[in-house]
Amino acid sequence: MILDLQTPDFGIALPQVIVFGLAIALVLLDAFLDKAKHFAWLTGLSLGGYAAAMVALVGQDGENKSTFSGMFVADGLTVFFSLIILSAAVLSVMVAASYIERLEGRMPIGEFYVLLAFSVLGALLTTSAGDLIMVFVGIELSSLATYVLTAFAKRRLSSVEGALKYFLLGIFASAILVYGMAWIYGSSGTTNLDGISRHITSQIGGEDFREPSLLLGLLLLVVGLGFKMAAVPFHMWTPDAYDGAPTPVTAFMSVVPKAAAFAATVRVLVQALGPLRDDWLNLIAVLALITMAFGNIVAISQRNVKRMLAYSSIAHTGYMLVGLAAYQGGQTGFGTGAAETGDQGIPSLLYYMLAYTFMNIGAFAVVAWLQHRGAGMTLDDFSGLATTNPLAAAAMTVFMVSLMGVPPLLGFYAKYYVILAAIDADLLWLALSVVVLSAVSAFFYLRVVAVMYFNEPDVQPRATTTPLLNIGIAAMVVANIVLGLFSADLTDLAERWSDPVDVEAAVADGR
Repeated sequence: MILDLQTPDFGIALPQVIVFGLAIALVLLDAFLDKAKHFAWLTGLSLGGYAAAMVALVGQDGENKSTFSGMFVADGLTVFFSLIILSAAVLSVMVAASYIERLEGRMPIGEFYVLLAFSVLGALLTTSAGDLIMVFVGIELSSLATYVLTAFAKRRLSSVEGALKYFLLGIFASAILVYGMAWIYGSSGTTNLDGISRHITSQIGGEDFREPSLLLGLLLLVVGLGFKMAAVPFHMWTPDAYDGAPTPVTAFMSVVPKAAAFAATVRVLVQALGPLRDDWLNLIAVLALITMAFGNIVAISQRNVKRMLAYSSIAHTGYMLVGLAAYQGGQTGFGTGAAETGDQGIPSLLYYMLAYTFMNIGAFAVVAWLQHRGAGMTLDDFSGLATTNPLAAAAMTVFMVSLMGVPPLLGFYAKYYVILAAIDADLLWLALSVVVLSAVSAFFYLRVVAVMYFNEPDVQPRATTTPLLNIGIAAMVVANIVLGLFSADLTDLAERWSDPVDVEAAVADGR
């Protein structure tokens, strides 16, 4: 038997190829570069590599193609999630550079950047997956690198403990996820996401009966992906992992693995299992409610700011799940575009994920800034910050108020779009829950602001220079103020999330 192998179209995978090349280049430079030049060269290369990938991504805007026999797709969803992941990667390097170099016993910066690059690569592959196999490979590549990064401060017991919990629960979730994929494959006879959707559509034919194996596979997939995105009750690893990891790693893992998990969820539940929307919608809506409620309520009792932000991250997972629960495409949604289906759920999720990137990494960046100056991570360490450093206090105030959802900051528009999507989907109770629980979150967000402005400083921070970190914080402050006011282009891009990709033509062409 002679196989007719056609050349894959690497052009549509250019951002992923650039990040892979960056990882290899970092490995080689770390091995052979003079140690005195490590910091400047590796940091510059990392920033340049991610910037180049973003430029390549912008060049793909409007492309809707597939290659590798439908396993890799480049559509609106790929573009938007890749934009989020690469933005988070750039910001994480800016937060991490001086931290890794100076604190936590001078951790090896070359290894840090290599692991970061592979985690970013895995997340990018997940966003562009057109097949269950690619979904699993991408999300696991990202997760494995993140497990190691969590334990990067290996001299600190809490870092190793958090990483161990994250790893053990993560591999348990991966086993559940791949078991669910096996059930879906056994029921449909294919791992291609569009092929699964077509099989289910032809099978149900408007009938109410659902094959039990499909429903079991659906349940297992929701559980496995729920672990990856830290939805309640699958969140147990989050507080210890976020608290134990080095602060720049916490900032990174609060966004990139979560973005990969949501990309995988949209690919699997919406693209592949969209015809079963009526079966998973209520489950996602309930998960959204309990995740929002648990995260916000438990965060109230936290005096460690990193743990408070960990529970806050859980709550924001719930807000994003509201957007998923508001999906209205049904059997015809994916590949037809939001304008044709009237769906605003997934666009609101995408916009919220982008807003969350600049809000959450910014908050952790200020924590890292304080650690450079000898402070810890408790509320007491923020006492009187407005007196000793008013610019840092102002930046943290912007991030806290934006996370709370106060206009005219970016976080307000993110919650506004999610609430509108829920109302449009006749989920008024879920929209009201977002409003009420956002009001609850005001207690712990504004408490940080009050401590900075109304308490007396306990200690005078030591003088130190962190130019790259300062630039990163300033950029995120500007993004929180500006992107919300001028969000039309972003919302238009988000609404093109399901523009069609001609997978059958790509398979026929051998790509």
